[in-house]
Amino acid sequence: MVSRYYRDSDLGLYEPAKTNPSFFEGSSVGTALVENVNVLSAVKAQKLRQTGETKLKSVTHVATDLTNDLKATPPAVPVVTFLVCYDVSAVDIVDSRGKSVVPASRKPTGLRLVGVVNRDYPSHSGWRVEYVQAKADSC
Repeated sequence: MVSRYYRDSDLGLYEPAKTNPSFFEGSSVGTALVENVNVLSAVKAQKLRQTGETKLKSVTHVATDLTNDLKATPPAVPVVTFLVCYDVSAVDIVDSRGKSVVPASRKPTGLRLVGVVNRDYPSHSGWRVEYVQAKADSC
């Protein structure tokens, strides 16, 4: 699901005018979904688009908690946490003329803590990325 999330995050921005925000629901929920939808809205408003794709350099399992208690406050859902090192050196964001708007200061890699949850556990089809938390600007 982690690789699908990053793939969908890229695909949704290749032709943002044609991307429905619901596209991201196949791989994200919660704050991860909100972030993807917000980025899509901003890119559409500025008439930008993405070229290239994010490469995952490493995906390391950090923890698994399969607690499933939807009646708890707050509800407890199964979550698997990963530490992800990604590479965006081949990714560009361009304007309508094809000119890059990526700041020269952008780091080519980043390290994120990614939480994948399943609100439909034990169904295998319910896993989605719920949060992506920055850990470091490079890896």
